[in-house]
This record gives sequence, structure tokens and C-alpha cells, in this order.
Amino acid sequence: MKGAEANTDPRRTHLARKYDKYIDRNEIPQMLSDRDKMILGFRAAVTPFAGISIVAAAGYEHLTNGSPNYGTNSGAFAARVGAAGARDTSELVFSDSVLAPLLHEDPRYFQFGNEHGVVARTAYAVSRVFITRNDAGQQVPNISLLGGYAGAIALTNAYYPELNQGAKESAKSFGGSLGGAALGFVVREFFDDVIERHLKTN
Repeated sequence: MKGAEANTDPRRTHLARKYDKYIDRNEIPQMLSDRDKMILGFRAAVTPFAGISIVAAAGYEHLTNGSPNYGTNSGAFAARVGAAGARDTSELVFSDSVLAPLLHEDPRYFQFGNEHGVVARTAYAVSRVFITRNDAGQQVPNISLLGGYAGAIALTNAYYPELNQGAKESAKSFGGSLGGAALGFVVREFFDDVIERHLKTN
């Protein structure tokens, strides 16, 4: 990989696994072919982290009785989990497996690292919704994520309740999905630090 975060970066000390969606600050990223990106998107959709995100999103929607409006009983929660799973999976597949290869963008998240302050790291993580790298390592608009999420939200009109269909509701869902992506990146930016700190205190 070329660019500022090349494999020669002295802070990177060991090779990342090829299909890791999130690259730690001390890992050397492997080059991804178009086929690799397709596999990465499908694999990312079935990780434990993806499952936790789906249940958490459905839980929040259920507690607030928000979109998609299935109601508040146990059956409604199950419907929300199914809808969240379909939405989140299609977002990953459209973004990582379809658009990233076509647009020559890298669908992975590269950790900023604890040599930076909390505010800078948080701002960086949120910005990754809108900025990514291309295959040459240059920063470019994250069209694959934005376009993939837009396509996935458009698809929700096929299975969301009628109340939650249409352009206005889709725009709300799109904004919510981008917010969820930003939150996910923030969590991944600090996740390793939190685990390491916990291990040191136990």
C-alpha cells in the first residue's frame, strides 16, 4: 500500500489478517484485490461485532418504539432484529463487496492510534464515514460507504412497514445509519485501549 500509512511506517510491526475489517495501529495492512473486498464485506456481516450491533440497534428501536414501527411486544422485537440484520448486512455488502471494488476504494477502518488525543481520535473516527482511502493509499471521499448505505436504505422500502416507507422516512433512516457507522468507528478506535486497560487492572 502506498501513501502516508505505507508498510514502511515504523509504528506498524506485524501483518494484519487479510480479511480484517479493522486495522490496528501496529498492523501492516495487506493489499486487497477486488475479490478480497467482496469476501471481506460478506465476512464482516457475520462477525460477532456485527451481531452485537444488530441486536443493539434493534433494542434501541424497540425501547424508543422508533422506525421500523412494528410495535412493542416480543414479536415486534424479533421483527426489528430481522429488519436490522437485513439492513446492516445489505449496507456492508453494497459498500464493501460491490462498490469498493468498482470504485477502487479500501473498505477497511484504519485506527488512528493512542499517540493522538481523545478529541482528535474521535473526530478522525467520525470522519471515516465521509473519507476513506483508495487502493493507492490516498484519502478520497467515501463514496462506497455513502452509496452502499443509500442503496441499502432504499431496499428497506421492500420490507419496512408502509408507515416507514417513502423518501422522507428513507432520508431519516439514512441519517441514522450514518450515525450508527460513525459510532461504530468510534468504538473500534478505542476498543483495544479499553480492553488493554481492563487487563492491566485485573
